[in-house]
Amino acid sequence: MSTLLTRGMGARRVREADCRRPDGPTLDDVLSRAWEVLRAGLPATCPACGGELAPRPSATAANAGGRCIACGTTLS
Repeated sequence: MSTLLTRGMGARRVREADCRRPDGPTLDDVLSRAWEVLRAGLPATCPACGGELAPRPSATAANAGGRCIACGTTLS
């Protein structure tokens, strides 16, 4: 079985077996690292496209997440 993944205008097929490979970071690892970097007030890597997540300051918290400059993904 395969899954269709889209990014921007392109699309690619990924085998289900490739999604179960134990090497590499988990989704939790990727998102946790992005939050750590954003909370430090630094740009992080976008988990969706690999672009730059710019930190978004907030009046109520040290950092309210980030927004990707390349694809517009928001981490909040």
